[in-house]
Amino acid sequence: MICASCGAELSPGVRFCGMCGTSVAKQPTGRERRRVSTVFIDLAAFTTLTQAFDPEELRDLADEILTVVASIVESFDGYVDAFQGDGLIALFGAPHSHPDDAQRAVLAAEAGLRAIERLGKAKGTPLRGRAGVTTGIVIAGPIGSGRVRDYTVMGSTVNLAARLEAAAPPGEVWVGPETYRLTRHLFVYQETPPVELTGFPNLTTVYRLSSNPEQQPPDPYHHLPFVGREREIASLQQMFQRVLHSRQARELWLTGETGSGKTRLLHEFVNNLPPQAANVVWIEGKPTEHYSWKALAHQLFPLRSKHLDEPEVRALLEHALPGEPRWQRLLLQSLSLADTEAWTRLERRSVNRTNLAWRDLLVALSERIDDAKPIILIVENTPEDEDLLEFLELLRQAPAAILVIRSSRGRRLPHDAETLPLSPLNHADSLSLLKHVSDPTYAVAARSLVGQVGGSPATVLELGRILSITPPGAFSGSLASLLQARLDMIEPRSRRLLAHAALTGDRCWEGLLRVLSDDRQHLEALLAEEVLVTETSSSVPGEIEYRFQSELLRTAALQLVPFKDRPQLHLRIASWLEQHAPLALSLQVAEHFREGGSDDAAYPHYLAAAERAATHGDVPEAFTLYDKILALELPAATLAQATLSYAQAALTSGQPQLARRLLSQAAGWIKACPAMSRDELAEAQQKLLAEIPTGEVPSTS
Repeated sequence: MICASCGAELSPGVRFCGMCGTSVAKQPTGRERRRVSTVFIDLAAFTTLTQAFDPEELRDLADEILTVVASIVESFDGYVDAFQGDGLIALFGAPHSHPDDAQRAVLAAEAGLRAIERLGKAKGTPLRGRAGVTTGIVIAGPIGSGRVRDYTVMGSTVNLAARLEAAAPPGEVWVGPETYRLTRHLFVYQETPPVELTGFPNLTTVYRLSSNPEQQPPDPYHHLPFVGREREIASLQQMFQRVLHSRQARELWLTGETGSGKTRLLHEFVNNLPPQAANVVWIEGKPTEHYSWKALAHQLFPLRSKHLDEPEVRALLEHALPGEPRWQRLLLQSLSLADTEAWTRLERRSVNRTNLAWRDLLVALSERIDDAKPIILIVENTPEDEDLLEFLELLRQAPAAILVIRSSRGRRLPHDAETLPLSPLNHADSLSLLKHVSDPTYAVAARSLVGQVGGSPATVLELGRILSITPPGAFSGSLASLLQARLDMIEPRSRRLLAHAALTGDRCWEGLLRVLSDDRQHLEALLAEEVLVTETSSSVPGEIEYRFQSELLRTAALQLVPFKDRPQLHLRIASWLEQHAPLALSLQVAEHFREGGSDDAAYPHYLAAAERAATHGDVPEAFTLYDKILALELPAATLAQATLSYAQAALTSGQPQLARRLLSQAAGWIKACPAMSRDELAEAQQKLLAEIPTGEVPSTS
């Protein structure tokens, strides 16, 4: 076992970590319950390939295939959980999530299968894959012992994805019922023939993806008006002006999580430029293939045809780079318009000369020719192609009016990167965007929900779609994904504290949160995120009280707590409340003790809550609490005492028939009591019997 706070290895039986002093009893598992879409992708007929390839060749082929497929998964912001032989397992929704994880999973599965086929075609080998996709609740977190602990997920939804992948024919993506329900409005599916899946006897209908997701519109909301982002647009315009004045290339990183609206912002920036103000070029990094210079040429040159024509391109290059035949030949070769010449030993350089030629071409087009225009080069999805990365680095240092804008999720940026982060939309802008896609019928629900799902444009739009196509009582799965994505914006340890606070109830207190996490910065993070709100008064004297921004958000946070961790957490919460909470919170104390498996500790608090309810005239509530007490696992003497108290309350409220039944039940418990307490309880029973109006009374024998 290792310490969850500092990572030090813990000796068996210790109560405190020897390095940081954290109590072992307070060590969380680090696991969460999460809604995840799981993808299994496997190479079909791999056994047949083993007969046609040398083992080393086969290993290299499998490595290349899995590397490409893994890159595709990561391009959709998924997580490669494991490699298994000739296949892999990918997760969407863990360790971080998006509101459209199910859609991403299906897209990644389909793109992975098509990439396998393209690789096979390039190698002259018929390669095909198959995939299974499911969505559901899993336990996610570190699995293992000692220091060998890997992040993974476990649950029946993972097993179902494996079964679907194994059952799918080569070239097909099969999805489970929940994935189908969440994505049926996006893709075309067909029901498969009845299936028999090991371990899932009640599941006979699954769905086959029958349309190519790549043919779907890349942005179904492109027609909507642009909302907010005035500050970011102004920053991009200022950067462009600085490039124009300095005539020196600059690179800017536009950072933000997937769904924050980076692409839409860039299109809006470009569309607002004055006519002919710049030559705008878009580069998209593709995980499945090396970058093609042809895409760049089509955007730079005013070509008359979709196909590159060698004389036309040669003339354009002569105009841009006169007297540079070597550079012109390199550029033609990169466009497959001239035969490639082998480098001699003396000509080899540390920098790729083709990249230098393209750099000089862009400098010429932006500075040196009569019709030169500044260039804005937009790079989406940081490419893995080393040559293209080298070209971008050369371009960044060029003495020319070139602005390079690269979009990124903000991870692993250069140390000297100049960044423009995209923060969430504010509440007003989120509502403005939402009204364009949600049914007006749900306007009230929209106003309350938009603050709970965060200000990511993709999340707001997904909320609008949910409100528009589904009755309010039926969108729990989709809404859960939205709220999970909102919670993923919170640092993991702060999120864990939030989940533990959710277990407390709709209210929690600073002293209790300090017990659940000894680092105040996590509480401050939750307050800064406005998922917890400070109350003006407190039900626990001397304590600051907090409430959740909404019950929906609390429910989503509660879902993160693994069932295995809950009993110990309930006991810690109950122990704190027992010491600090007033009598008014007796029921809450009792419930936590009961959920923690300590019925004997719960009993006095249930009894106090029942007596308090009866005193305040809430007889139905008092009787409900007495019934809860009698359902506890308690010693006979305690149950007898509780039954007598229940009977007393029944008599006081004028219900003699209920009192008779309870006193009869008490007689049975009294008989089972130890002799020391039996006489005292029997005497109390007799006194209550005497208070029952004249009529038939239960036997005490």
